Amino acid sequence: MYIREFVKTNKKTGTRYFTHRLVEGVRTPEGPRQRIVMNLGTLDLPKSEWKKLALVLEMRLSGQISLFEDDLAIAEAADKAMAHYEFNNIKKTDRSVLHSNQEFLSVDINHVDTMELRQLGPELVGHCIWEELSFGQILRDSGFNDREIALAEAVVVGRLVKPGSELATWQWIRNRTALVEILGSDISRVGKDDVYEIADRLLEHKAAIEKALRDTECRLFPEKVTLFLYDLTNTYFEGNCRANKLAQRGKSKEKRSDCPLVTLALVVDSRGFPVFSQIYKGNQSEPDTFKDILNRLITDSENMFTEFMPTIVMDRGIATHDNLELLKARSYPYVIIERGPTEKDYVDEFTHAKDSFEVLDNPQYPQEPKVYIKKVNDENPARVLCLSEGRERKEEAMDSLKEQRFTEDIGRLKNSVNNRRILKPNKVAERLGRLKERYPTIARYYDIETILNDKGMEVRDIKWVRKDSRAERSVLTGCYVIETSHNELNAHQIWNIYNTLVQVEYSFQCLKTDLGFRPIYHHKANRTEGHLFISILAYHLLICIETKLRDQGDARKWSTIREDLSTYQRDTVSMIDKDGYIHHIRASCRQEPVHKDIFRKLNIKDPSKRVHKIMKTNSL
Repeated sequence: MYIREFVKTNKKTGTRYFTHRLVEGVRTPEGPRQRIVMNLGTLDLPKSEWKKLALVLEMRLSGQISLFEDDLAIAEAADKAMAHYEFNNIKKTDRSVLHSNQEFLSVDINHVDTMELRQLGPELVGHCIWEELSFGQILRDSGFNDREIALAEAVVVGRLVKPGSELATWQWIRNRTALVEILGSDISRVGKDDVYEIADRLLEHKAAIEKALRDTECRLFPEKVTLFLYDLTNTYFEGNCRANKLAQRGKSKEKRSDCPLVTLALVVDSRGFPVFSQIYKGNQSEPDTFKDILNRLITDSENMFTEFMPTIVMDRGIATHDNLELLKARSYPYVIIERGPTEKDYVDEFTHAKDSFEVLDNPQYPQEPKVYIKKVNDENPARVLCLSEGRERKEEAMDSLKEQRFTEDIGRLKNSVNNRRILKPNKVAERLGRLKERYPTIARYYDIETILNDKGMEVRDIKWVRKDSRAERSVLTGCYVIETSHNELNAHQIWNIYNTLVQVEYSFQCLKTDLGFRPIYHHKANRTEGHLFISILAYHLLICIETKLRDQGDARKWSTIREDLSTYQRDTVSMIDKDGYIHHIRASCRQEPVHKDIFRKLNIKDPSKRVHKIMKTNSL
């Protein structure tokens, strides 16, 4: 084979165009001829290099590699030529397949209809990530059969795509999704009880499933993770749930203390991937869970910590003195905000923080709130003083509102006393006690005095004075102290580690807003745990999807992806031909640009096939 140059001249302008082709000599009945093997376009290589390129292309076409591949210019020219060659071959193949698959019918256009419209886009993403995480093999290793694996996938992907209760998931499987068409087993007519029972089965193998998922995610997204983030949240039940031992009254993080609660403890790594989860009663004390979690960290992780001990990061809700001592006793590195008011020890430093601390800001957004940090000692443990303008504004607004309401309520009580509607000292003291309970963070900064009449039998007036310590509170607004065993790090590095806690907060946000975590309708404890565990399994899919996109520079969240893909659907077109036969053609719709973009980035292909069914009708 060799390269020939062809010249074409524009008759009007006289401009000459040069193209190059790879040709070979062949024998024909008419004599030797040249056969064009490949069009090369216009080559930029000097003519002295054409022989090398021809040899490289000849070797590639025969499935071999030439030594001239080491020449970068030759290799790039060969890559470009082969890409064009393969494109033309695919185009020719596609055209031949298109023509061979053509089938024409005469149909009554007045009787063309569509039916059984089902969503497939978000389900297809969930299904492909399910397979990528080897979910099916993990469940098979736990003793699940093929039908149970298919049902488990439908329930978990259903929680990802259409979050809700198990009853809502059952209705979705039966009537609203095309997911059942691409599963390994037919579950299209699954019963309602089967959905509840598969949740029970998943819960039975919770520890093994979480550990296997953790191993798979570490393999798919290899990165040495040295941070484990720990936090708790709770959610509420609908109904009184008297028979549910997990449903207990407590302080709701969703302002639903009027309902029974259940608590979820979650450990995630710095990328947001779950390590494991634990479910507790709704009135569970947060600090009391920590020893149990540390024990599980060792048992569930087996030999994970032979090479390193992960740094435990947690907020002040859990970081009591006893838990801090437990971390030290077990030699865990840590980054925490201690539960006690440690910032009071540094009032003098915080008073001049904006003048003397290191400033963390974003030059691109100069109007954004700044953070001021300072490392105060280098011994173990080290401490970093932090003043956040954003936190300062938030706390000032909250304090101002509480203080306003506190003084207004005392003012109303004072008016009741002045108008002689309430006079007995014990009743006034009772009302004051309730106010102090309602506004504990503000009431402690006020001295409240009840003035009695001469006989001491009635309250004549109420006076209140703000304490001097309220000024100290103002200085410490927006301030916090990070304590860490990483004394080798600087203030900025320590602050960055602490702020990875946003990952566990994001996990809770996804569970509650995107994955049907709340509310809970179950009246049995095991069904409650099964419901929550399904949401956690769905979160494994969600964080994998978002991580794969983020690695390609796509910052879309799952809620946006789900919305974008909701228009990718599957339906059946029904029509009647001239001979009276009814044709049902079931197929997926044509992908729109937004569908193609997401599917390409996630390397997803639609495995569903076009199905054509024909039946005879005597109605026409």
